[in-house]
Amino acid sequence: MKKWAILSAAAVLAGVAIQSPAEAVAGIQYVTSASATDSSAAKTVVLYCPTGTVSIGGGAYLTGATGQATIRQIAPTTVLGRNALVVIGAEDSDGYSGTWNITATNVCIPTPAGFRYVRVTVSDPSLVWATADCTGQRVIGSGYTVSSTAKAMATGIEIDTRNRAYLSVEPSSVPGAVTPITGTVTAACADAQLPGTVQTSASTPQDSSNPQTVTVTCPTGTQIVHIGGDLWRVRGHSVIDDFRIIQPNMITVTGYEDELGNPDIWATEAYATCAA
Repeated sequence: MKKWAILSAAAVLAGVAIQSPAEAVAGIQYVTSASATDSSAAKTVVLYCPTGTVSIGGGAYLTGATGQATIRQIAPTTVLGRNALVVIGAEDSDGYSGTWNITATNVCIPTPAGFRYVRVTVSDPSLVWATADCTGQRVIGSGYTVSSTAKAMATGIEIDTRNRAYLSVEPSSVPGAVTPITGTVTAACADAQLPGTVQTSASTPQDSSNPQTVTVTCPTGTQIVHIGGDLWRVRGHSVIDDFRIIQPNMITVTGYEDELGNPDIWATEAYATCAA
């Protein structure tokens, strides 16, 4: 996984850490950075956590190439001995001639007791469903990676009795997509759940409008620790281009139709995990 740090000439190896308000989750920091804006087919952003903290996941969004590029990876990991979030955006199988970039936010917290990452990889010709369980612990965050020209159609964490991270992956519907597809889901696990953890969600109407954006706000006194989302109904010609963290208590998730269009009914759903 250390090779991620050199996957792209567009990689950004540092970010800006923003301290959360004093009343928020103790010690949480958001680190935000962006790739170069150009026409390269893939872009990587590496966001290191401040010393003494670890990544429990994060968000990312594309500017430009909407519907013609996807967020192939939002994965907490270790790079060159330092804890980081690695984010990769990539154009679809027939490319995109214009310029675009990817902006990412890493959610870092002081290292909790028993902290570890659990990763599960699944391959399939047409549909991947992968889960990573925090057996004997609690899930506090997650991340994912999908193979070339595959699309993350749903990703998030379930903090209820299922206590796991999940990922749903499908191949691009644009000609030239590579199969079989592979998806890796990462669960960030700890001995205890973060204080005051709750989840809230919202979805767009089920129709054929494009794009479809939904916003979720944390309950009063809590703030964002994790973002998740999915596309549903007839989603084959749609992609999630935005898992956007609007600090410190709001997220938006946006789905776009791909270049071939989606005349059918579909919807976007967003999930905010918040803690006090």
